Amino acid sequence: LYTEHPNAQGKPKVIKGDHIAALTFWHGALLNDWANRLVEYWTDGKGNMVTSGMEDTGSYLSISWLDKIGRADKDRFMVLRMGSNFTMQPPTRTAAENLLKETQGYKYAGLEIAVESGYIVASRVVDELLKNWDKYEDAIPTSD
Repeated sequence: LYTEHPNAQGKPKVIKGDHIAALTFWHGALLNDWANRLVEYWTDGKGNMVTSGMEDTGSYLSISWLDKIGRADKDRFMVLRMGSNFTMQPPTRTAAENLLKETQGYKYAGLEIAVESGYIVASRVVDELLKNWDKYEDAIPTSD
C-alpha cells in the first residue's frame, strides 16, 4: 500500500527517533506534515518524528500526579513504544478512507508484530530489573 515510502515496505526493525504525543487523535498526510514540522521546531531541526501517540501523555500525567503525593517516581517512568500502524494514509486513499478501513475488520498493519516485539523487549527489561533489583532499587537504569 505505501508504495512511495520505502521504510514502510521493509522488514520490522528497531530504530531510534522522536515521538510526538498529543491529547487529540490525528491521522493523515496533512497532519503528518504538521507533526514533522513541530518536532523539527522543538528540536532545533535535530528531531526526526518516527512515532505518535496519545496514550503515553495520559500515562505520564497519571504517574506525575502519583509522584506529587509520593506514590510513584516519575523519573523511573519508561515508555516502550511499538509501531502498529501509520500516521498517514497510503497514496491510494484519503485519510478518512484509511481510518474507515482500520475500523472495518482490517487490523492495524503491524499490530501482531508490534505486540510480539513489545513483549520480547519489555520482558528483557523487566527480567533485568527483577534479577538485579539490588543494583536498581536506588539507581535509575541507563542504556550503558
